[in-house]
Order: sequence, then C-alpha cells, then structure tokens
Amino acid sequence: MLQDHALSVLLDLGGREEPPKFLQSFPAQGEEDEEAQGGEEPTGGQMVKSLTECATDSQSSLPKESVSACAVPAAPALSEVAGPSPKALTDLDATKNKAVTPCPAKQRRFMVYICGGYRDTVTERQALRENVYPRLYLYCKQRGYDFKMVDLRLGVPDPITEQNDSVELHLETLRECQETEAANFFVFAGQKHEVPTPPLRISQHAFESILKVVECDRKKRSRRRPQLDDELSSNSQSSVTPSDAESSFAQGLSHDQEDLPQGSAMLISSETTVSQTSLSDGEDTGLARGWVDFDRDLTLLLAWYKLDENRVPAEYRLLPVSTHHPDFLSRDGQRRRRGRKAWRTSCRQLWAVLRRCAPVALGEEAAAHLLRTVLDWEVEQGLSALSPPEAFCHCYKRIIPDLLYNLCSEHAANYIDLLKGQGEVNPTLHAAHQRTIQNIHSKLRHTNIYERNVGWGRRGLSPKHNRSHLFYTERLCSHFQRTVTSSLNRVMELTRVKDSFDVRRRATSRQQMQEEILRHIRHGHALDKGHVFRQEVLLEIRRVVEGAPQTPVIVLGEPGWGKSTTLAKVALLMPSWIPGDVRVQLCFVGLTAESRNVRLLLQSVCTQLAEAYGCHADISESLPLLASELRTLLGLASAERPAVLVLDGLDELSEEHQADVSWLCGPLPLHVYAILSATTNSTAALELQKRSHAQVIYLPPLTPEEVSQALELMLEADGRRLQPQQWQLLQQACLSCPSPLFLEAACFETRAWSSFSPQERLILPGDLAKLYGAVLARLEREHGEQLVRRAAVLVSLSRAGVTEDELLELLARDPQVLREVDAPSHQPSTSSSSSDSLPRVPSVLWARLRRAFGPHLTEVESDGTWLHRWSHLEFGRIVVQRYLRSEDCRRVVHADFADYYRGRISGRHTEVFQPLAWVLNEGEERRKNYVFNLRKLHGLPYHLVHSSQIMPLMDECIFNYEFLLHKAWGLSVLHIEEDLKAAVIPDKELLDVQVLSQVLLLSRAVLLQDPCQLASQLLGRLAQIVSQDKPVAPGDPYKFTYLHSLLAQCQRSSLPTLVPSFTCLLPPGGLVYTLITGHTTPVTAIAGGQHGSIVVTCSSEGSLRLWDLELDSVVQMPTGDENLLVADSLTLCLSDRLVAITKGHCLQVRELSSGKVLYSESESLDVPVVTCASEGKLLVVFYDGSQMVKAFDLTASCKLLCRTSIALESDPIHKDRSILVSRNSVKDNVLFAYRSGREAAVLSARGGSVVATLKAQHPSATIQAVEMTPHYLLVFCSYPYKSQGDIIHIELFSTTTFQYQRSILGCGQDLVSQLTVTRAGSHVVAFCPSARSGTTDIIVWNLETEDHKHLARFPGLIAQGMCFDLRFCLGFCRGERFLRLWNLVSRLNDQSLTYNSHRVRRDGTKEVIPMGKVPRYVLCRSMRPGTIRVWNVARPRLAGHPVRVEHGLFTNTDVALARDLKLYILTGRGTSSFTESATPVYQTLLVYDLLKRSYIKKQTGLFVVPCPQNDYTMLKDQVLLGLSETRDHLILWDLDSGYIKGRIKPSHKESLLSNTPVRDRKSQIIPVKDHKVFQLVMPWDRRMETHTAKRRRLEREAQREKEEQWRLDQEKFNAVDRYLLSGDEQVVVCSYFAHHLSVFCMSTLDHMHTLEDRSSLLNLQTAALTHTGGHLVISNYSEAQHTPYLTLWDLKRGMVRKRLKNEPGVCCVAMTNDASRVAFGIAAINKIKVWDPFKRKHKTISGYGSLQFGVVNQLFLVEEGAKAILLAGELSMWDLNAGTVLSVFTPDSTIQCVSLLGDANNTILLGFSDDPTLITVRLSNTGVVKATPCARREDLFGESSSSEDEQSGH
Repeated sequence: MLQDHALSVLLDLGGREEPPKFLQSFPAQGEEDEEAQGGEEPTGGQMVKSLTECATDSQSSLPKESVSACAVPAAPALSEVAGPSPKALTDLDATKNKAVTPCPAKQRRFMVYICGGYRDTVTERQALRENVYPRLYLYCKQRGYDFKMVDLRLGVPDPITEQNDSVELHLETLRECQETEAANFFVFAGQKHEVPTPPLRISQHAFESILKVVECDRKKRSRRRPQLDDELSSNSQSSVTPSDAESSFAQGLSHDQEDLPQGSAMLISSETTVSQTSLSDGEDTGLARGWVDFDRDLTLLLAWYKLDENRVPAEYRLLPVSTHHPDFLSRDGQRRRRGRKAWRTSCRQLWAVLRRCAPVALGEEAAAHLLRTVLDWEVEQGLSALSPPEAFCHCYKRIIPDLLYNLCSEHAANYIDLLKGQGEVNPTLHAAHQRTIQNIHSKLRHTNIYERNVGWGRRGLSPKHNRSHLFYTERLCSHFQRTVTSSLNRVMELTRVKDSFDVRRRATSRQQMQEEILRHIRHGHALDKGHVFRQEVLLEIRRVVEGAPQTPVIVLGEPGWGKSTTLAKVALLMPSWIPGDVRVQLCFVGLTAESRNVRLLLQSVCTQLAEAYGCHADISESLPLLASELRTLLGLASAERPAVLVLDGLDELSEEHQADVSWLCGPLPLHVYAILSATTNSTAALELQKRSHAQVIYLPPLTPEEVSQALELMLEADGRRLQPQQWQLLQQACLSCPSPLFLEAACFETRAWSSFSPQERLILPGDLAKLYGAVLARLEREHGEQLVRRAAVLVSLSRAGVTEDELLELLARDPQVLREVDAPSHQPSTSSSSSDSLPRVPSVLWARLRRAFGPHLTEVESDGTWLHRWSHLEFGRIVVQRYLRSEDCRRVVHADFADYYRGRISGRHTEVFQPLAWVLNEGEERRKNYVFNLRKLHGLPYHLVHSSQIMPLMDECIFNYEFLLHKAWGLSVLHIEEDLKAAVIPDKELLDVQVLSQVLLLSRAVLLQDPCQLASQLLGRLAQIVSQDKPVAPGDPYKFTYLHSLLAQCQRSSLPTLVPSFTCLLPPGGLVYTLITGHTTPVTAIAGGQHGSIVVTCSSEGSLRLWDLELDSVVQMPTGDENLLVADSLTLCLSDRLVAITKGHCLQVRELSSGKVLYSESESLDVPVVTCASEGKLLVVFYDGSQMVKAFDLTASCKLLCRTSIALESDPIHKDRSILVSRNSVKDNVLFAYRSGREAAVLSARGGSVVATLKAQHPSATIQAVEMTPHYLLVFCSYPYKSQGDIIHIELFSTTTFQYQRSILGCGQDLVSQLTVTRAGSHVVAFCPSARSGTTDIIVWNLETEDHKHLARFPGLIAQGMCFDLRFCLGFCRGERFLRLWNLVSRLNDQSLTYNSHRVRRDGTKEVIPMGKVPRYVLCRSMRPGTIRVWNVARPRLAGHPVRVEHGLFTNTDVALARDLKLYILTGRGTSSFTESATPVYQTLLVYDLLKRSYIKKQTGLFVVPCPQNDYTMLKDQVLLGLSETRDHLILWDLDSGYIKGRIKPSHKESLLSNTPVRDRKSQIIPVKDHKVFQLVMPWDRRMETHTAKRRRLEREAQREKEEQWRLDQEKFNAVDRYLLSGDEQVVVCSYFAHHLSVFCMSTLDHMHTLEDRSSLLNLQTAALTHTGGHLVISNYSEAQHTPYLTLWDLKRGMVRKRLKNEPGVCCVAMTNDASRVAFGIAAINKIKVWDPFKRKHKTISGYGSLQFGVVNQLFLVEEGAKAILLAGELSMWDLNAGTVLSVFTPDSTIQCVSLLGDANNTILLGFSDDPTLITVRLSNTGVVKATPCARREDLFGESSSSEDEQSGH
C-alpha cells in the first residue's frame, strides 16, 4: 500500500502516466514473502553453485524492466560476492590481461602508487617519501614532467573510515595512477598480514546464504538445548573454552574492550561474547557453541549489514561506523579514540563471523574473494590491469630472518602476526599472508620481485638507531630510484637543447598554446556527451545563425543553467548548420588559468584562426594588437571557409584587464559567426548588450519532463534507483531549482541514500546555495569541520586551483586542523618513525575528502601541473560566504599561500619544490635547460597583492631581478606589466613603479623576443638616472627606493648576461608610441584621408586596410583580387572613396568599397608621383624623370582633363626621385619642385599651367621638400651652416600673392626624410631617420610661433609617415606589419624639447683605442673632427664621465693616431718637391700629450704620403706604417727624425705557377674554335687520338698555360688592397686583388713568403691573423672546382696547413693565438661554425632568432677560444664549447665600433654612432679588469682614488 501510494503521488507530481523505470523494478507487495516461503533451504553444495550464478539470479529476481532500464552489464560471480562497489569495480576480475583505457591525451606526468602493510612497511615507505620522492620530483620537473608518489597508508595505522570505503578509495587512486605511463605500482611486503576489514558490500544472494548457514547452525543447536541445559549449568566454564590453536583470532581481537562508549555498551557486550565463542574451528566447536552464540552471530550481521534496494542489483551494505559508535565522529579527541577502538573490536568480530560462515555458504574461493584485504584488492588490480605487469609493477619483499627468535620483543607485533599475550605466530593470519605472497609470485615475474634480508634490532627496524638498517634503507632507496628513473626514461620524450634561449622559449610557448587549445577541444567533447536537453534553445540558436549571420549570439543564463554544455553542443552542430568548410574556434573561459586572462584568451583564439586559415604570421602578445589581429584574421573567412567563434563564460574573465570585452563589440566580418555566453546581469553580459547589436537568447529553466529525464539518466548511469518517497523528495527539490547544476549536485547527494535510510533524515534543499551549504555541513560531520573548512577555503582562494602538495602543506599550517586531525593518534607507533618524520596531515585524509566532494571538485592541467579547483564558481562563492565573511580572513589565507611560495612554511626541500625554475644540465657541454615554476611565478604576486602585502611584493617580485627574469622568460614581459598595474596603490603611486613601467614599455619589443636581455635593458636605460639619484643632504631619502637594489641585482644575474656600464639606450620619460596592427604581412604604404581620422594602408600581399584612428581599429577591408598592386604610395581622393595606388611604373585608381579598378596604366616609362587637388576631386600625376603632368577628373570616372609638360628655369639635377610634390593643395593649385634645385612652382591642375615660380632666398639653398597649407606655401631648403653640416630653413610664401613672407629655422639635428602638415595648417611634422645611428626623430615646427621641437626618438628607420592631426602621428618601418602611433599633443608644450639653430649635431664615437701600456685607460675618437675623450674603465664610479676631453686638436683633413696616451697628428698637407710629378704629402707632425694637455713636439719637413685613416698604423718607438704613393709597397716612417726608416717591398724570385702549393692535375681539356671554351677528353678518345691531334692538343695546352702564367705574373704588380698586422707587430700580410698574398717580416723588412693559389682570388676582407703571425685563415673560392673554402695557412712555412671545403657565405672569421680553433659566421643561414683544424672537428651553432649578418660584422675569440663575441647589428657572446648563445645585447642605435680590453679579458668596449659615451660591456659575475699589475697603477689624470671603486673588488 505504501508503494502504491508513493507511486500515485509521483505520478501526480510529475504528470507521468507510469512510474519511472527504476521504480518499476520494485517487486509487488507480498512477492518477496512468497519467494522466501516457496523455496527450500539449500545445502552447502547448492549454496556454492547458486553463488556462481548470483549475478543472473539477482537480476532475474527483478522485473525485466529493471534490468533493461539500468543496463548494468553482467559481472563475474566473484565480483558480485563482495567488493568496493559495482560501479567502481565493474568487471574487476575481467580486466586481467587487458590494458587500461588509454588517456585521450598523453599526460606529461607520472604517478607511482606505493602500497604495503600499514605497520610493518612504514620504515621503507617513509624513507622513500623523505629521500627518493624529492629526487624523482626534481628529475621529472627538470624534464618538463610532473611527478607524484601516492602512499595512502603513510601516517595512518589502519584502513578504518566512517563510510568503510577504503577499498574503493585505494582502487580509484590506483586506477588513476595506472592511467599514466612508466612504472606505476610498487608493493612492499613484509611478514605481517594486512589489517583485515569486513567487506563494504555483499551481494544479496551471498549474504542471505551466509545468514542461512548461521540460522541453520542456530536451529541445530536449539534442538539440543534441553539436553545441554544441565551440562551448561553444571560445567559451563570448561565446556565452552576453545583450544589455543583454534581461538587464535579470539585472543587477538577482544583486547580493546575497556573504555568503550556507553552508547554501544550493550551491543559490544553481546558482540564480545560472540567473538569468544564463534572463532573456533575444531570438531568440538559444535558441541561447545550454544544456540545463543549463533543467535548473537546473526544479530551482529543483521546489526551491521542492511539490504540496500537502491542498488541495482540489490545488495547488503555495511553501515557507517557512527551508526552504532557515535563517538567515532565526536569532536572530542578522547571520545573519538574510544569510538575507533570500539569499531576495531566490532570489525574483528564481523570478520571472524564471515571467516567462519562464508566458506560453508559460498565455498573457499568465493569466501577468499569476499574477505580480501585492502592490500589484496590493490595487488589484484595492480598486477592484472596492465599487460605485461613487468613493465609497470615491482615488488620489494623484506625478510627478517631472526624475527622468529625475537617474538617476545615489544616491537615484534609490528612486523609479524602474534597471538594475544603470547610470543607465538598467529597461524591463521600467517597462512593468509602467505597466500598473498603466493598470489604476487603467480602474477609477477621473479625479475620484478626483489628480496631483501635485514637483521633484527632492539627497536625493530630503526634506521635512526641502527647503522645496518640505515644502510638497508639507503640501498632500497637507491634501487627504487634507479628502477623508477629507468622506467621514466623509456617513455619521456626529450629533445637535445641546441637552440638559443629565445628560440627555445618561442618553441615552448607554441607548444603550450597548442596544448591549451587541445584542452578546450577535449572539454567540449566531454560536455557534449552529457547534453540531453535544451533542444528548443538549440533550434532558436540555429534560426538566429541562419537568419542573421553577422549578428553575434549571446546566450545568457543564471549560474549552473547549462550554458557551457549548450555551447559545446552548438560548436559540434555548427558545421551541419552552415554550408562550407566550417572552421570552429572553441574556448571555455575559466577552464584553465590562462583562459581567464583576456590577453591569453585572444592569443589562443588568434592562434587557432591563423592555423585554420594557413596564416603564418607571428601572433602578437599585447592586448591591443591581439584585438586588431583578431579582426584581421576573421577577415580571412569566406563563403567556402566560414569561421565560427564559440566563447563560453565571458563573465569569468579575470581582473588583469578589467574583463575587457570591447574586442567583441564591433560588427562581425562577412562569413563570421560568434556564439557567446555569460551569466545574466554580469558585467560582461551588460557590456556586450550595450555596445554590440547582438541577439540575446536566455536559457529557460528546465521543464518537469526534462528534469525527470535527466534524473533518470543520471541514476541509470550510476546503477541506482530510489524509493518512491526518495524520488518524490528529489524531484520536488529539482523542480524548485530546475537547473542542470542543481540536478547534478542533488543527484550526487542521493548516492548516500539507501533504501533503509530514515525518511526524516533525508534533507534536500530546493535552492542551490542551500544545497551547497548542506553538502559542506555533511562533509564537516563526516570528515571534520576544520579540515573541510580549511581545504574548501584553500581551493576557493587559490589562483585557478591548488596542487595536492600545496594543499597538504597549507592544511598543516592551520593549528585547528592539526588538533582535529589529531595526528599522533592516527600514526602507527613503530620504532622506525617518529611523529616528526611522518606527515602532519596524512594524504589519505585529503584523498577521502576529495572523493567526498565528488563532481563539485575537478582536476585540471594548468601552469605545468595538475590543480584541484571547483567545477563551478558558484560552489567557491558559497564557500567564501560560509567560511570567510570578512576581508581580513581572506587576507590571512592569501598570506599563507604567499608564505608557501616564498618558502617560509616549515618543510624540507624547498629548493626542490618551489624554485623559480628547475634547471637541467644536459650533455658533456652542460647545456642548461630551464623548466619554469609557473605556479610560483603566477601565484606569488597574485597572493601578495590579495593579502595587501605591498612591501614584500615590491621586494620579492616587482623589484627582484631574478623573479622578473624568470617571469619574463617563462611567461612574458606583459605578465610583469600586469603585475605592475596590480601593484599600483591608488592613493600613493610609487615613482619606482612608474619608471620601471616606462622602461619595460620601451624594451617590450626586445624582451618579447629575448627576455634574457632584461638586465642589459634595465642597466642600459636606468644606469645614469640611478647614478644621479643622491640624497640632497645626509640622512635624506633617495628619490628611488627600489631601483638601486634592482640594478645591483642585474650585475649579479644568475644567467650569463651582457651588462653595460652606463646608459646607452633611450631613457624613460620620452614620448612612447603604441602599436596598431591589421595586416598579416609587412606594410608597404600609408596615406591619410581628407576627412575625419581615416587612414589607408597596403601590405606586401597587396591587401588594403581602411583604419579609423579614433577607434584604433580597422573599419573596412576592401576586397577585389583584380590586378592587386603592392603599393609604393597611396593617395585617398574624392571624400576617401577612391584610392590611387602606385607601384614602380604602374598606376591604379580603385574604389575602396568594391575594389573595382577605375583607371590603370602600366606602360609609362617614368615613375608616377601622385597627389590630389580641389578637395580630392582632381588627381594630378607627375612623372619622375620627365616634365609631363596629367590631371584627371575623379568625379567623371577618371576623365583626363589635361596633359602638359612643365618646365622650370633649371633642369632636374637628379635622375631618380627628382620631382617633389606637395600632398596638400589649395583649390586646384599644386606645389612642386626639383629636388636639390633652387626654385619651386605652383601648377594649376585644371589649367595645366604653372601660375607662379618661387625661388629660394639664397643661392646656396637646395630644396628638399614642398608643402601647402591654407595660408602658406612651404619650401624646405637646406643651407650650409658652420662646420657642422646643413640646416633646414622653411621659407613661407603666400598662397594668394605667392610672395615670400618669412623663414623659420631648424637645427643641425634635422635630417628630414618624410614630412607632413596638419589639416589646420598650424604645424609641420617631419620624420628624420638617421642611417648612421639607426634611429628616427620626430620633429615639429609651429608655423605661427616658429617653435622647433624634437618630440620623440625611437629605434628604427621610418619608411613612411603622416600626421594630419597632432593626436595621430602615424608611421611604419620597413619590414614591419604594424603601425606606430604617437600622440604629439602630450609633449607639444614641453619647452625642454625646444631646439634652435645653435644646437649642434649629435656626436658619436668613431674609434675606440685601448692604451696598451695603461690598460685602465681607453681613448676614443669622436665623430666630430678634432675631439678626443679619455676614459678610465677601471673605476665604475667614472662610468659615463671621461677623465679628459680635448676639442679642436685636428681637422677632418688631418690624420690622428694615438698610442700610449699621446696623439700623433699628421697635418700641413702640401705637395712634394723632390718627385717628378707633384705628389700630395703631409709635411708636419704634431705630438699632443694628453697627460700634460699640451703639444710636446712639432716637426716639419715630413713627406708622408696621404692615405685613408685606416691605412696607417702607429707602431712602437714612434714608427708609422703606411702605404706608398703608388700603393705597391709599405713604408716605415721614423716620426722622431722625420725620415723614411724602410720600405717593405715584395720580391718575386720564382714564377707564381712553380710555387703553387696545390697543382692541378694534367689538363684534360681540348680547346675548340672558341679558345675560351674547352672540351673534356675521355679515356677512349685518348686511345683513338692520332699523333698529330695529340701534338696539337699539347701545343694548345702549353700555350694556354703560358697565357695563364703571364696573367698571374702580371698580378704581382697590382697595388696593395689592404694589409693585416700581427698583434706583436712582427708580421704583416698584404693582399693585391690577385691570386696571391705576400708575407713580410717587420723586423728585417724581408719578404718571407708568397701565398699562392692559382684557382682562387685571395683577399683579406674575411681573414684573421694570429697574434704572433704564425697562421692566417682566409675565405676563398676555387674557380676550378666551383667550391668555397676556408683555408688555414702556415705563414712560417708559406703553405696550406688545413682546408675546410664547401663553406659558402663566410662573412666574418676569428682565430685563437695558436690557431687551434677557428670560428666563422655564415650569412646565409645566420649561424656560427666552429672548426678545430688540428683535431679534424667542426660543428655548427644555431643563432638566436633575430640574428642577421650584415655588411660589417666583427668576430672575436676570448678565453682561449672557449667563447666568441660577435657584432652583427647586435652584440652577442657565444659559448663555443657548449655550442650555445650565452647572451645578446640589442642596442637602440648603431654600434659604430667595438674593441676588446686586452687579449685575455672578455670586457668589450663599445662606441655608439650617436653617443660619445664609452660603454664597457661584460658578462655578469665577471670583472671588468682583471687584477693585473697594470690595472693597479695609480690614476694618471687626477681622478679621486677609492679602494672600493676598483672594479676588481666590485
């Protein structure tokens, strides 16, 4: 009746005509009674037979509907007898010899499961945890893998739990470990049996069979009761006493009965009696046991096991411990211990009853299966799930041979099973243990079983007190580590480190991005499997997509209403809704930490789009550029390949960029579909609805039918059913909150419901928040309030999740958790371990709690490890509301996290688990491979900010160089910028933070490419600023608080870094540009519009982009593939509707909207130069190189108005780019001029005639540019100015009268290349790129106030630029795909930027000359003639400050040479009188002493032949080496006397051919008619050749050899091309544009050798000479073999020593002093090769990403060839032995010259082209000047001395 009533209620509630299938499975009323009465009591054999068919019988006893509805597969009989759970262990025995289902994606982690006895293997397992786990963790982390060692027994004495689920917990954890590769299962076996526990579940048939056996025995004893009453009353004491052997369990099980809780005293008293009488197996037992004993056995079983009909099939389940022992969950520790002791007694009694009855009822095999221990289940699963087991499983078996002789020891019971109170082995448990060992041997090969014998000690196994035990554990740990390591190496995928740091970083970033994308795809497929409803929503989305394709769709709903599942389904259905090859981009915001960051989310989406559409452009990293690139990549979609963007959970975006969704607010391009989701009323949802015209679809609540359907499916998947009252309660709750999240949570809560659960105790709130509160309350009761509170709080406040190691360490930090856990009471009392060595919070407690959280907690891969986080943010919100009601409480938890990452939490191996990076030295060269600790790099600043610890944040993160370096390298410099924004205090903005932010902004481009340059970039920009920061008075604070320490840390970088001594990069504080991008290939042209802020650009693939600078984005991408031109210039016309494109000699006019070509010409002989007039209605085309002009009427479809020839008074001077045309016009007038001419003209476009001519105001003026404003005609003229070069004058003419008005002066720094005028006509903006320095200045003239300012300077040469509004100054550099944008308004009124005509041109360093005898001093020649600076490089205090500066010492026609702090100046240029023809000579020598600051000598009458500066060399003893007037020999001048000391001339005594060291073989070439063409003679032709033919051939060959010999002999009269002088000034080598080189001895002036190679032209352009002149290495090309060589010559013997073949593209070469190593650069592949000629070894070293060999490259070898220094635009240092790039330094401007400070020092001296400061660069952690006697000399220029200032001690 009750069931019928429940069914009727549910039918009325749910509107169903029939009950759910899982309710139909209940038998009808009275059916069970009939079955019980109709059957006979089976015999023992029948019971065993029925057991083998229990699965079939159990299901057949139910209606067919139940079986079909639950769809539970039939399991083997033994698995139905007992086990963890039917769902968790389905087909457990059937998994033998079958592989575990492979992971969907290969995990980069390894998990090793450790199991063994709870008490007897503590020593071994603890030793592994302490010693081996940190090593294996470090080993895996260094190789990019995660490692976890799982030991659920460590820290607990037994498997007792409230829910008795230890077996399920252990097997689920083991199964998780088996999903990873390599060895994952290790068994430690001793001589003690595992702690026996009763099974959690027993099948209904098996349990009832056991009950029948007990009932049968009870009935048999009850028949004999009258006969035995007298015997029992007379002699009861002796008749029931069991034998010692038979009562072995009883003696060991009932010794814990004292101090039991009173609530269970009655039950325990009866159970104790049962245990005393029911454990004997002898023949007399039946006579000894009375019916009362069997009755108590039956009572015990029925008290602890209840039939749970909610399981399918029904089964008997062991009740929770607190059911009869409520003190088990008491908060009082003493009562909790008593409850545990009482349960141990009950547990042993239950096991004893089952052990006695199960073999009779089920058979021995089934009984053994039923009574398996936890270890037995683990061994069965571990050795049977994977095949072969030898590849994954290992067993360590420890034997103590003398244990049997020490059974009386107090510690023996921990290592072997003993009888209670007796020193004897328990035979029953010993036999069970032997069966376990035999099972292991039967399943695992002997090669994987390792036996270890160890002697007994006084305290058992105690490595702390016994040295032999310590040796045993050390050997065990070493063997274990080798075993695991060997297994890991077989599956690890490692690649040798070959590339530089920056190349490896980009490769790692790409790999991480690909893995991130795959995670989202896998998550989408997983969600799709659970989608069973929302069909109407899917149909509505489809209608919107098909009806309004360019309209974004926003799916809104409350938290947990199924938005993610809906979008996952949409992503899979979109290809069927849209025609074409659909490209779906899917991302679930919040799935990982990276996806919550807007910038990283955009980077992931752009990467997917680029790969989907085959775009190979590098994806940017900054948010503005990514937003623009997203629009550009979406523009690649087409009708054939539409794009779908599916973004879920936009409300979960993190706060780094204020959850910016503006990049989604613009209109979608054609063929692009966007499906978005967010929580209703969230900030992201409101922003999207406000700023975008999106179609909003609200998720409705689930209907009752959907609720019922979903619940049915969930219960069916779990193999469960509910009672009618329970179903009604669940359905009512779900209808109160009809959301998928609530359904899942509620259904999970019903898992704890059994069919016998009291209805009044079943509570299921109808609100999600209250339900989550009830879940937390239940967990607090079962697992402890403090443990649940602390764990939930840690997960909620963590950044994207928490690792297990972090959580256990932070749990142990809470004293309340430790008191609740009561660690000492949980730990085994063995002699080998102390409470200090065991974990304070056992990992099994977290494993149980994690399992209890169920679907609320999930594990995700992020930050290179695996994190636990809430499956839904709503659960975390409830946790925070429940436990953290104040902000202070949250700060405390964040502070704990921060302390953990800072290493302040007590624990060992902090350097292993929380370094900044794990470093691995690979190979013999010890190459370093870095794996960064992203958890610390992300988490430490995050938690310091949220705990309001600003000062530690500054000290340990923001201004900690090592932290910044690792974060920029492991993540990105943009992450550092995000940290800086988070660290800003609104009320107090720190100046250090501002400066550091500006520096990172200036260096962003460099640091994104190579973050290892962080130290050089910081020092290069801040050194001068920080050095000038000094207190005004003693005791005053510094202006900068943290920058001083930061720069000091840069000097001590852990990574080899080239650090400059002083500021050599652009300092912070200047005007900074922003980047905008919309092209995927480099930009080639740019033009401004006539109205608004419109700009058009063209890329190298011919695509056009129309920009709106107000919106900072692309507003239109003109289409049309007809005759695309890669524009050289663009011009917008006709209200920005048309664009004129020029490319070389081609001209096109296109419509921007359609891309249609209106006019085109490509046959012009001259280059068209285009401008427009009449407000863009007329197109005027000048033709460069001719005088023709065309004018077109754009309003009349490009009608030709006129075609005329123009003529000025002077003809064009230049043949190319001769015409200058103004971009602006007044009416139809256009201003033009000839470049470098003196006059400009005004052309009337409509009339086709010149209406006025404008002449420059001075005859020396040359016109450089022309422009027009509404009021002025601007003519830019260049005038000679003083001795510093030219200066720009702007001459202003009236636009009405064409009369000269006035002039505006510029300054000597102006190098105008591109200029533009603002629309208002108030300012002129010019771009001044300097090829010498590699930088560009932006300068401005105010036409009214005549102010002239240099507003900005940046590295790079601007290709084109424009500025129609001072807010939008735009330009691009050649080869870049982005535009640079400046806002000039912000600096326009800064008077410090004002320049005038007296401002001299920026100076630089032309030559750096180290002073050999005084190595601490370096002399620098300035770019400005006559200026010399002397620097003291030994004192860092003097960095940036020369000790001596001299100006005007010589002119640009003089030659100045320096040696030993003296300057030798050749001046007085005249002509010689003693030669036949007048020869120019230098006649005067001036010697200037830099120490005395005066000329010490003037000598006249010299006759020194003038040569270029680099052809002179100043030798010792005032001897000058130079070339003769005919350049055919060298001359030595004695400057002391003024006469020629000697001449070095070549003397060729023999023929060049005879001295050829490598002669060609006898010629086999026959000349034909053309004597320059020869034919090869084959052997068979020789045999058929006649004597006459042979004679003629030999004559021709002889003639050819004579001609060749004559040509080679004539080359010896060639002039000297260049010469090389050895470092000791004893050998000089000359080249002659010939096939030979000459080697001379400087001491004897003799010609030593002629180096000849008749097939190669030898020159010294790419060559190197050793210090002593013993060897020369040279690059040459063999014309005979058509092969390039690198040749090593022995100059002492004049012959080739070694050759390296096939080495093309050698652009620079260097050699050690002994010629044992040669290094050279290859321009074609941008690599360096190392050649050890005497070892016959050579190798190639890959260059860094931005390496580009140019025209001028310099290479040096230092440290005896171990390192190389390369200057190829950038400065780099290479480790040649390791084959890697150590460090790179990227300057903002060009490095003009480089030198080394001594041969044995690796200090580099740099001279810049735009800065006169000498910069010393050294590798970090090395000194500038070594401690040599020369370096310790006194200062010579009067600079103050300080011992602490010496670099050697710095």
